[in-house]
Amino acid sequence: MVGKQLFKVANCVACHKLNNEGRIFGPDLAKLGSVDKKKHTPQYILESILNPSKDIDKKFQSQVFALDSGKVVTGMVVKETPDTVEIVIDPLAKGRPTVIKKSSIDDRAASKTSIMPLGLLNKLSREEILDLIAYVYARGDKSNPLFMHEHAEKK
Repeated sequence: MVGKQLFKVANCVACHKLNNEGRIFGPDLAKLGSVDKKKHTPQYILESILNPSKDIDKKFQSQVFALDSGKVVTGMVVKETPDTVEIVIDPLAKGRPTVIKKSSIDDRAASKTSIMPLGLLNKLSREEILDLIAYVYARGDKSNPLFMHEHAEKK
């Protein structure tokens, strides 16, 4: 399936889960539109990839931390205790989360910029983009009519 391959090649699996593949730094795409139907359209999916900061799900919103050292750190909170906050600064990196002591935090605010990088489709052709959008829209279901075109895998 072309869309499934592109989901991996475009590195969507680094942050998104679909059909039990991928990670959960971003929304589970198998559940796309289950709460809000207007988020389950090909147009919405494309817009979300092209402009990820336009509509950030609060559960996946990065936080900006101003530390008492003068350093500013931005990342997604993966764990929080009474004394520490663990954040992932770069979901594509394989390292461990960064641990910040709460006592060193001067200020904390939600980021207006998505952790999802811009330009993810820049290296894909028009057909590849359409195949990727179709795969995500169909939630990977091969029987979906969107897969019935010349580039789709035959059953």
